[in-house]
Amino acid sequence: MKRIKQVLCDVGGNTYGIDIAHVQGIEKQLNITQVPNVPRFIEGIAKLRDSVIPVFSLHKKFGVEIKQETGDSKYIIVKLDDLLLAFQVDMVAEIVELSEDKFMPAPQVVFSEETGYIESIISVDGKLVVVLDINGVLTEKEKEKLTKVVNEC
Repeated sequence: MKRIKQVLCDVGGNTYGIDIAHVQGIEKQLNITQVPNVPRFIEGIAKLRDSVIPVFSLHKKFGVEIKQETGDSKYIIVKLDDLLLAFQVDMVAEIVELSEDKFMPAPQVVFSEETGYIESIISVDGKLVVVLDINGVLTEKEKEKLTKVVNEC
């Protein structure tokens, strides 16, 4: 049976999983430059290894309280199509490897236009974890706008 690794991260007291196949790296700190007229959940842009990448607030996207940045705060760098994106999270907890039969579909009640980022649910140590579909985090229009901003920098 296929095994899938997930990077588990904390955002506003909730745990989320991101398929490690999409993760390009985890950064402790980024110097963020704010950019006007971007979607509300974009904190700005940052330079990382000769690339300019948007910094994405999962707090704002999910509508959860933004905690004061601590030493545990991290940026998970993901590749979304041809766009690198930094997800701002409160903490990266661990990396787990699970068999694909451990992934359960999310209940239909949680699906809406605003929750296109929910891929599935897993249970890790008795705690439910929402697995993110990184391709559903941004709409096509938002991806186009961010790509344009990055290309102009």
